[in-house]
Amino acid sequence: MSRKISITTRKQLEIFMNVQRQKLLKTMDMEKVPMTPKQLSVILEISPSSVTYHLKKLEELGLVELDHTESIHGIQAKFYRRVPAVVNLKGDLQDDLHAEKELILDYLINDIWTGFKKYITDLYKKEKNPREVTGDCLNGVIYLTDEEAKKVKAQILAFQEAHMKPKEGAKPWDMALIAYPGKRTKDEK
Repeated sequence: MSRKISITTRKQLEIFMNVQRQKLLKTMDMEKVPMTPKQLSVILEISPSSVTYHLKKLEELGLVELDHTESIHGIQAKFYRRVPAVVNLKGDLQDDLHAEKELILDYLINDIWTGFKKYITDLYKKEKNPREVTGDCLNGVIYLTDEEAKKVKAQILAFQEAHMKPKEGAKPWDMALIAYPGKRTKDEK
């Protein structure tokens, strides 16, 4: 079961929207195993003390936690893991944090789009006709009643939750989904 985390305060948002912390979360997701600040610092090319600071901040939100400690060459190393969590920014609210929420959403969507383009470019550099399952980018319009829209959202969230933990033979897939009712009638404006 994943945690449900709602970002409702300025302090929570400031912790969450830090770009270095977003990179840290993404790295932990992609690496799939608990890691030390030192291991993460090598990947992110920042100091272990910076990683530790950011991990502590993310721990406050419940997005990472201490997994275990090990003695490595006589030093107690702390291994942190990414907590399976669904973060709700409440982006549909027009509150005093709305502009900042839009910034982090822009960053997250752009990061996924940039990663997708790099993935496809690298894939086709390796091989002209890739045999592996590749990512995809879809768009279109579907027609849903309010009840169907709620059902689809619940199904997507349930699927996401069921696949948030690393498992044998599974690759991490970066994903973003944006859906909203398109053209509105005059009465709905």
